Amino acid sequence: MKPFTIYYFRRESFSFQQQKLVEAVVEVAKPDMIFLLGASLYRRRTESIFNDPAPTSQNTSDYFLLILIRDLSNRELHEWQDKIENRCKLIMPVTTIVLQTATYEEWLKAGHRFAVTVWQSAVPIYKSANLFREASKSIAGTGIDMDFEKQFVDGLTKAKEFLAGSELFQVRKQNTMAAFMLHQSAEQSLRTLLKTGTGFHANTHNIGRLLRYASLVSYQLPDIFPQKTEQDKRLFDLLQKAYIDARYKENYKINSDDLQCLTEKVRYIQEILSDVGSRSFNTSAPAT
Repeated sequence: MKPFTIYYFRRESFSFQQQKLVEAVVEVAKPDMIFLLGASLYRRRTESIFNDPAPTSQNTSDYFLLILIRDLSNRELHEWQDKIENRCKLIMPVTTIVLQTATYEEWLKAGHRFAVTVWQSAVPIYKSANLFREASKSIAGTGIDMDFEKQFVDGLTKAKEFLAGSELFQVRKQNTMAAFMLHQSAEQSLRTLLKTGTGFHANTHNIGRLLRYASLVSYQLPDIFPQKTEQDKRLFDLLQKAYIDARYKENYKINSDDLQCLTEKVRYIQEILSDVGSRSFNTSAPAT
């Protein structure tokens, strides 16, 4: 097991927090296993005229969990994810990937990159049974193959084309269609970053969830849409809703200034994808 660095330095903090999270997840979902995939470490320093030499405090939060459930009880995976995250947020923010146990076991036997990496490196914080004994004996390696390199090139190309389409619609004063194309560009970049970076494919159009998932690969992503102010939230909401509302709802409106701001943010996501992919595959980014 090779967990991430924060886990080593803050193991006592993790032990205290994960117990509460495990209890919450077990209460909601009765999982077979829970893996800790990652977390965020926040630093805070507060000084005043009454307390100048205050030390810097640190706390871990924003956990990333893989949760394996044997019986989905006729619920979709995204429904389980939302249900678990809503329960856990009473304790701390959590991003979950939920898989059916049989699916993960099948992936592990096949040497699926995501499944094998989790098995070899993630911290198992809950296990209800001795699972995957046979599957783990024959797991294949996790080397990067040509499929992931091709997916990077194809995904980045599509993201660039969607962005170019958005800019064309902006010139033509078709702001709602420009917003839709921005959503498509962001979605394509984030899906590609997640798939080529972890091997996991997220079947969602939700930009917020894709941003959280892809932050497993790039630490820069959470700062693009911080959502700390009402303006931040309003701007992100315009992008999030563009997938459906920009095409089907007459009351969806977006002005040129907001489009320009979102364009720069989506372009930055694309640059992150280009940089991560180029370093991973030693491949030049496709020409614009």
